[in-house]
Amino acid sequence: MVDARKLYSEEERGQIRQALQRAESTTTGEIVCVVASESGRYDRAEALVGFAFGLILLGLLHGLHNGGSGSFGAAQPLSLAWEVGVLCAGFLAGNALSSWFPTLRTPLVPRREMEEETVRAAWSVFCSRKLASTVQRGGLLIYFSLFERRVVVLADQGALQALGQPGLEQVRDAALSALRQGKPLQAVLDCVARAGQLLSEKLPCDQGGGDNELSDELIILHPRP
Repeated sequence: MVDARKLYSEEERGQIRQALQRAESTTTGEIVCVVASESGRYDRAEALVGFAFGLILLGLLHGLHNGGSGSFGAAQPLSLAWEVGVLCAGFLAGNALSSWFPTLRTPLVPRREMEEETVRAAWSVFCSRKLASTVQRGGLLIYFSLFERRVVVLADQGALQALGQPGLEQVRDAALSALRQGKPLQAVLDCVARAGQLLSEKLPCDQGGGDNELSDELIILHPRP
């Protein structure tokens, strides 16, 4: 899993801060950028990996046990306690490994579940970071989730009325275009610039911007909101 804390250098975070300040300089809107390592816990997928590891470990134990029988007859059957213990140990090991190495569980997580978890996490951040508390109701959240490779753009009432769903999709698409090229910094800079352009057209203010009600720092969340 990509660690969001290691994705951007201090210099790059400074570039993002300046981009946010420029974008907000001609609008009453407030833009907040968040990058999370992942959005969902995906316990079901981890449990499936753990169960598979348990069965594999149990199968190996049976193979070793039966293969070790000598010429005096077949080996004695494994006790129930041994089988349960091995199955549980494999289950716990599989869970731990799939948590440390998300690529193990990725094939078992449906795309729809990833979408739902990313949107849920984005709304959680939207509420906890008080994007719905600005004076002009112009809060705009740009939420990147690295494990899911998703971008969600959410807007408060004023910003949503000004931009509409097409405007939010334009901001999201500006980020996705750079992300697909493996340019995480450019992805943030492009979508912030696009968001600032659209907000300045619909929610303009005098040069210099309005009151800066929300932080211009890039918010990093690890492992998840």
